Amino acid sequence: MTRTCGSAKRQRVASFESALANVDVVSQLAAFLEAKELCQVKATCKALGSANDDAAVNWLSVTEEAARRIFEGASDEEKAMLPRYDGESWIVLYHHLLMLRTRLTFDQLIGNDVEYHGGDKDAVQGISRYGFGLSICGEHIMRAGKHWATFTSSPGVGTGHSSQIVGLVRPLPGWDKRGLEDFDPSDVDLHEELLRENTGRWEGDVHYCSFTMESGDFLWSAWHDKNKCKNWEGRDNFDTDDEMIGMLLDLDNGALSVYQKGEKLGTLKDGLAGEYCWTTWLFGVGHSSIERGYNGNVLSH
Repeated sequence: MTRTCGSAKRQRVASFESALANVDVVSQLAAFLEAKELCQVKATCKALGSANDDAAVNWLSVTEEAARRIFEGASDEEKAMLPRYDGESWIVLYHHLLMLRTRLTFDQLIGNDVEYHGGDKDAVQGISRYGFGLSICGEHIMRAGKHWATFTSSPGVGTGHSSQIVGLVRPLPGWDKRGLEDFDPSDVDLHEELLRENTGRWEGDVHYCSFTMESGDFLWSAWHDKNKCKNWEGRDNFDTDDEMIGMLLDLDNGALSVYQKGEKLGTLKDGLAGEYCWTTWLFGVGHSSIERGYNGNVLSH
């Protein structure tokens, strides 16, 4: 009796796995899953995770093929923003597609003196008059196409000098886990260590761009020599009392531009290429938030 029950159970499991191994079924399920969850599905059995199994499609595992089909259904604009790297997993590319469709959040906080503001990950604040730290949209890596972001910053009230500096930085995975007391990506003493993070997906020598909200100062760094300040055209028209600016990273043309009151003030820097993340660097007590699009418009690109 036990043997018969055990055989029946194995048959039911085999039938269930066979049904799941159908790429059409998995594609429908995958549309409701995040990339991490799809990886968990991939690990459940050989039929779903192996590219060498009989169920494999186009020399891909069932889950990889499902992710590929979802990505192929993306808009032309989304695909242009996410060219696939050689050898890149379709599940990884699917993750970046999902990030492209969600609101921007500061996924990495580096330094002890920065924390989330208002209980939401799209806003951060400084918590010390003399401390500083960096916030990075680390899960939202930009590799191609045009990307808009709106930054809204405010200094702390009655706390003396503070700075809210916004811009771009190369992806720095794991730096938020290092337990650093503070962090300044323009610190020349860190340049050598920062350059070690280059995965080969960086291009050119523009690795960090910072725009100071209360003055309009712009600085960029190649992380192998001194930081470079730039007196950009349009700075004279920048309103230092306005707490909101728009930024456009145009990786098709390699340019970073700044907007205010719905108008383009100027191009901050050209020559940008490769991967970047939006970032905010806070000195002192103040806060800053980020939103995809410009001036509240949900123009995701």
